[in-house]
Amino acid sequence: MPRSLVISVHDFRSRRKASVHFITQELAKRGATRFFSVGFSRLSEHRGDTRTDLKDRANRTEIVDGVQCYLYHKTWHPFTLRKAALLPFERLLFRAYRATMPSIFRRWVRWADFIFVESGMSPIFIADIRRLNPNAKIIYLASDDLSVVGAAETVKRDFVKHFDKIDTVRLPSRFLLDGLPHGRSAVFAPHGIDRSLAEKSYPNPYGTRKGCVSVGSMLFDASFFNIAAPLFPDVDFHIIGAGKAVEGLDDRPNIIVHAEMPFAETLPYVQHAAFGVAPYRDADTPKYLIDTSLKLKQFGLFGIPAVCPDFALGDTVGRFGYRPGNADSISAAIKSALAYDTPISIDAPSWSDIVDRLLTPDRFPEHRFSSAG
Repeated sequence: MPRSLVISVHDFRSRRKASVHFITQELAKRGATRFFSVGFSRLSEHRGDTRTDLKDRANRTEIVDGVQCYLYHKTWHPFTLRKAALLPFERLLFRAYRATMPSIFRRWVRWADFIFVESGMSPIFIADIRRLNPNAKIIYLASDDLSVVGAAETVKRDFVKHFDKIDTVRLPSRFLLDGLPHGRSAVFAPHGIDRSLAEKSYPNPYGTRKGCVSVGSMLFDASFFNIAAPLFPDVDFHIIGAGKAVEGLDDRPNIIVHAEMPFAETLPYVQHAAFGVAPYRDADTPKYLIDTSLKLKQFGLFGIPAVCPDFALGDTVGRFGYRPGNADSISAAIKSALAYDTPISIDAPSWSDIVDRLLTPDRFPEHRFSSAG
């Protein structure tokens, strides 16, 4: 039974779910699994850290759904200083953070057979992990390109410097390959799906009104709803967990804002929606979003049409694109989604299949990358 450790800036107990949560759930079915959450401090609380509601449960272990969790919280954590002249001080901050990690971090690293390091801050620990546990398999979860998400220069340099200490790199999109020093250790492992979620029947939260739903805050563009709501007064636009971005929304009766809610509670809104919305802001958005948008994949899983910017369309059926800020294209996309009545299905592996590829990549040579990044 493999012993797995996941290191991430997410927390396994968070309401908001990302791919690392579903991977961790699958790991817990196979053996003892631990989740260590980093980069949480008083500084990040002020910046709207999604783990703030877990603060009272920080700095102690807790078992949730078979996963032993630890949220490391302290007064400060290192961050990008952006200016080249400040790089030496930035590196000093990251070095101090690594040196003051609690003893439980080192114990958990030594304990694990497989250590999953997610993109974000976690790559700064790769060298420490290899030193503390030479026999562990290190698996890097490339959820995002470090340059795209604005990672600190220290993190990016350490990632390149210690890249060959990683055994396997998980790429959920082929467009992420260019962000690696090379692709020899990379495995294509897209976001999985849990078909059992869509097979259940949930109560309709919309009543007699026609409703659509947006879930999450990533690149949230409030202007989409300010344009769409008056154009479609007979449609209720439900927005779940958009955080501070909702401050840009107009006060209209058919724009309904919900606070962030547990993942399971969002499912009725998706199942019964006339269409889903992925209102991504146009901010030099990376191509890999076509493959890595969990909300778009979830809409497809439940068989509902999706409205999204043109740059997120890809070649997936049931998606209707618009140009951000353009009322005519937004209106046309919504009308097409409302009129779409062709069954929608997606061909995607299960999360179990994805974890198989990560734990035993040699069994899946067809999903390996052999060329340089």
